[in-house]
Amino acid sequence: MIKILKGQEYVFNGLVVCEELGNASSLPMVLHFLSVASTSNQKVTIITSKYTETNYKLVCSKAGIRWVPSQINFLEILQPFGSFDVDVKQTMDDLIEKISGHGSSVILFDDVSLFEQLGTKPVEVVIFLHKIYSHLKKAKAESSVLFAPFSICSTASTLLQNRCRVFVQMTPVGHGFGKDASSKAVFTIRSQSGPTTKKGILLSGERTINGSWVSVE
Repeated sequence: MIKILKGQEYVFNGLVVCEELGNASSLPMVLHFLSVASTSNQKVTIITSKYTETNYKLVCSKAGIRWVPSQINFLEILQPFGSFDVDVKQTMDDLIEKISGHGSSVILFDDVSLFEQLGTKPVEVVIFLHKIYSHLKKAKAESSVLFAPFSICSTASTLLQNRCRVFVQMTPVGHGFGKDASSKAVFTIRSQSGPTTKKGILLSGERTINGSWVSVE
């Protein structure tokens, strides 16, 4: 996990939306949530459009994250060597059904923007995520997480920005911030009982998942 966030699981839960800018990657956040879930023996569903299951296993091995097959439900949005004629609505419906049948309390996408790239309307993407989040809320798990990153400028991401528990903006940084720094994550955290707060972290790599606090303007 990102060690600097250890003990703050109660903050980083619910719907977490992430916007990737430039060549910044949300993979460190995916690995963080996966590590937290593994440590607490929570079931996880990973929904991927970028990496294979083998890729994830290798990265987890290098990052020191336990990969427990019985805990992890791995779903690919587009099947390898599948047809170019994709029924996106049917794909989304199938994903909801598979997620519902696994009993996961942590659901991790690696790129939700693919649905918009395939022609889905932004509002339909928002409804899709709402259905998944509603399923999580029914499970009544306090530490439930739905992580939804967007790798491109997205209307759906904009619609969700003020409706999520945590909004993360990932930006690439130069080495002037630190010899290993690769990206900066700014967290906008909303609370029902308090003011909205902002925190910033410099991440030192996708696989080592080291971080340090940084001021946010």
